[in-house]
Amino acid sequence: MKKYFVIGICLLTIFLSITIYYEIEYHKLVNIHDITSIGAKNQDVKVYLDTTFVAGTVKSEKNHSYYVMFGDGVQYLVYIDNSKANEINEYLLNHPDKSYRIEGVTKLISQDLIEPGKKFVNTWLNNNHHEIGDEHSHEITDDDFYHYFGHVYLDVKANNLLIKIIIYITGTMGILMIFYYFEKKYHLI
Repeated sequence: MKKYFVIGICLLTIFLSITIYYEIEYHKLVNIHDITSIGAKNQDVKVYLDTTFVAGTVKSEKNHSYYVMFGDGVQYLVYIDNSKANEINEYLLNHPDKSYRIEGVTKLISQDLIEPGKKFVNTWLNNNHHEIGDEHSHEITDDDFYHYFGHVYLDVKANNLLIKIIIYITGTMGILMIFYYFEKKYHLI
């Protein structure tokens, strides 16, 4: 009975290792700019953003919020843990010549993000119009919203959950196999 259990664990570990390899090797990350610049509406594409500036919060939830972050000279909506966003902002303030890479998957921007997004952009543009070299006030429309952000946002929260679970399970199985081997060989228990 124990022999079949060990064989099952070994097979499961091999399967999970192949799954991890597949996730890492065949699902290469794409720059989010490549998705948003063509107006694509692709969901669940693994993307990255080398952010250089955290402009602020568009919509807050309990532990996560929708932030506007800049990268490649373009603004993006990013759904991220508040403490992680603060960590990124602090890093960028202390290293103004560097960027911070975040990874996640694309999700379609829902209707409930358009109004807060427009409000944020209008406020930000009107407060900073002198710095961007424009003396006029700005008001963006619903159509302009997609010009500013594209049709997808970067969901950092959804990024690593499956891969982390697989890695933890694989690691646990590997440890159990090693423990079982030493227990059988040296009768530790």
